[in-house]
Amino acid sequence: MEAFQVTANDKISQEQRQSSSHSSNSKQAAKPRRVRRSPNDNPMIAETTFTEGKGVAYTRWGRFDCSGPNNDLVYDGIAAGSHYSNTGGVSDFLCLHLNVSYRNGRFRDGSQGGSHTYGLEYQDSWISSLMDFSLIETHSTYQHSVPCAVCLAERRTTQLMIPGRVTCPQGWTREYTGYVMAGGHSDKHATSPICVDDTPQVVPGTQGSQPGAHLYMVETQCASLLCEPYAAGREISCVVCTL
Repeated sequence: MEAFQVTANDKISQEQRQSSSHSSNSKQAAKPRRVRRSPNDNPMIAETTFTEGKGVAYTRWGRFDCSGPNNDLVYDGIAAGSHYSNTGGVSDFLCLHLNVSYRNGRFRDGSQGGSHTYGLEYQDSWISSLMDFSLIETHSTYQHSVPCAVCLAERRTTQLMIPGRVTCPQGWTREYTGYVMAGGHSDKHATSPICVDDTPQVVPGTQGSQPGAHLYMVETQCASLLCEPYAAGREISCVVCTL
């Protein structure tokens, strides 16, 4: 009988240790984990910390700020892209940081080969009836440089731009509405479309044509598109949503 009690007590003690070890491992697994690829790797490069994401980032084109109470401004900047007359280069527009910094290195003359980046300018002069210009003194965006802002939508995991809509799917949060814009159809290279805020701002002191990257409204054309619900020559609205 005494031997049985000792064996039972040992079993209980072992189960308690296993339970304690499992609990400890669960707590440890819940903490950020640090992983090193190789003992010989540089620890500044090889170590990766896994933490829960804070939110999702998106670019608000045409504004220096972010919308919504749960949005943080990561940085603001000036939109840029390849020259409209270039046959190659950058197809996606860039949001360049206002406080630009250059790494130490060898600087080359601008005539050397490579991809060149220019400021992005609004080129449509007739859109005053579509936009809300209450935030700019000139009440026009024509031939002004385009501002941009990179925003962080907190506690969300994905973002989506929907062309042809001003509302978001059920359960999604609307960040801003605008119009789809891209380079001109006669430009020498294609550009990816962006959703430009319908309450736009401009970069101060940039009025007047400075040849570079151009930005125009995108319009629908039928009958290649169905003439119902689409209509020829109509500007395409857009909305940026997060979830």
